[in-house]
Amino acid sequence: MKAEGDQGQQRSLAERLNALFAMARWTDAHGRQREYSTAEVAKAVTADPSHQATLSRSYLAMLRNGSHTNPTLSVLEGLAKFFDDHRPAGTPPITVQSLVTRDDPEEELWRQRLADHQVRAIAMRAGQMTPAMRRQLLKMIAVLDQDDAPDQGTEA
Repeated sequence: MKAEGDQGQQRSLAERLNALFAMARWTDAHGRQREYSTAEVAKAVTADPSHQATLSRSYLAMLRNGSHTNPTLSVLEGLAKFFDDHRPAGTPPITVQSLVTRDDPEEELWRQRLADHQVRAIAMRAGQMTPAMRRQLLKMIAVLDQDDAPDQGTEA
């Protein structure tokens, strides 16, 4: 069924929060990567003076299990700030919008890349091309990518 596949892209707030918990890590005294607990995140969000959110462990647990689905804006701001501060390098920023929208998780990265004038100009030109011309352009880009790849047979 197509509806089943569509649901994979439209994750609930609980699913998005749990994905953020799985992504954000800290290193313990033995060098092991650990996931933040619900209690640790609730305490950190409440202690952060950059926003007005106060968050109990039990309320955050209810957000994570889906029994509460409509947090206040200040709670969303606190959660977004915590997870943005603890996201791995190279991943898209975590914002309130990314917590509440049902966009593709890579949507923010696409927006950032399309903010570049040259990227946007290339995309606009490609949008005016026929499908055959776009295929040819993609082949040319693939050749250019191969030319930019480091030669593994030579030493620098």
